Amino acid sequence: MRQTLKTGDPIMRPLFFDFPKDQESYTVSDEWMLGPAVLAAPQLGDRATRTVHLPAGVWYDVNHDTVIRGPKNLTGYGAPLGVTPAFVNLKAKGADKALRALRGSDAPAASVLLAPDAPETGSGTPFEMTTTAVNWSSRPLKHVTAALDVPDGWHAEATAASRAKSLAGGAALTTKWTVTPPADARWGSHTLTGTVTYDGGPKVSDSLPVKVKPVPGTVSAPYRTADTAGDAQFAQAGDQLAIWAGGQDLSGWKDEKGAVYESGVLGEQSTVRARIVSQDAVTPAGKAGIAVANDLSAPEKGGYAVLVMTDKYGLEFMADSDGDGGLDTWAGGGATYHPAYLRLVRDGTTYTAYASKDGTAWSTVGSATVPSASGTGDAGVIASAVNAYYPGERIQAVFDGFSVTGS
Repeated sequence: MRQTLKTGDPIMRPLFFDFPKDQESYTVSDEWMLGPAVLAAPQLGDRATRTVHLPAGVWYDVNHDTVIRGPKNLTGYGAPLGVTPAFVNLKAKGADKALRALRGSDAPAASVLLAPDAPETGSGTPFEMTTTAVNWSSRPLKHVTAALDVPDGWHAEATAASRAKSLAGGAALTTKWTVTPPADARWGSHTLTGTVTYDGGPKVSDSLPVKVKPVPGTVSAPYRTADTAGDAQFAQAGDQLAIWAGGQDLSGWKDEKGAVYESGVLGEQSTVRARIVSQDAVTPAGKAGIAVANDLSAPEKGGYAVLVMTDKYGLEFMADSDGDGGLDTWAGGGATYHPAYLRLVRDGTTYTAYASKDGTAWSTVGSATVPSASGTGDAGVIASAVNAYYPGERIQAVFDGFSVTGS
């Protein structure tokens, strides 16, 4: 009220008043900000649930005593008669007063908040996190302890105090942590959980995902690498493989790529499988997938075929029909999707390519005869930026589940 008298801003205002950069807020007609800190989303219909839109920020759900990071749409939020969805923007001016006024008598006296909201790191690379424990009550809390729970094999070390004998009402205990994933940490999302305990109250927590990204490094035996793009880099985390590569094209006129492969594993009756987890290329024809050959470091020795997903143009199955090392047959098309499950089956000199969105329902991409395929060959995963018209651009491709079966 004091701020309203000072600035003339309305107490009750539409979401876009406080969040002008949030495009969705301009179309939300049944939610309001009550000052800068409180968002109210009353049920105006006769249903027991509704969708609540939370703009960017860190919101405390008054009804469920949880912390939610926006922007986010809460579909099916329970809002029966007598229950008004209410949320406090914890980083807004007046959040402390709003919490004291709105929190129920049975709500925990403290909360904990993890920051930053979207941490990223590489395998084996330390990064910083912060837990902030806040006493929202008017009385001191005794023996406050903050902790950070990390996945198995990870390490978290506090670099600032994580305990307080007494935490006054409205005060905060902020603890910085150095978090280190193991060198072989899987790429993808992992959960960190910050907790706070204190005398006479329940443990409170806040969780968020940390993304572990591949960074160029090495691969371990039995894997080998090949680079005809001239700038390829590689990485491995368990069964996950990554390739960064340039390359003008991967087709009949150019064969420029990075490859991670196993030598001498492809028998005359064999099946090669791999999943493309992701591929990131500026060029729409950037390619990632699986390849086979008598010798993948020298495709001109025959037996060469590739099954790839392009960045925008769907699947491509190409093979060398005359044994000169050039890919001169083609099948494919359709839409691009990820993850993409790929399977290449060798039956003597015949290769048949399959693809799947879920690893269960497979569709045939094409089949080709490669007369130069002989004996036991190589199989692996490949990537090419296809940057002939995008000089200097590279692709990053991530794979898992690579295997060769049969004999």
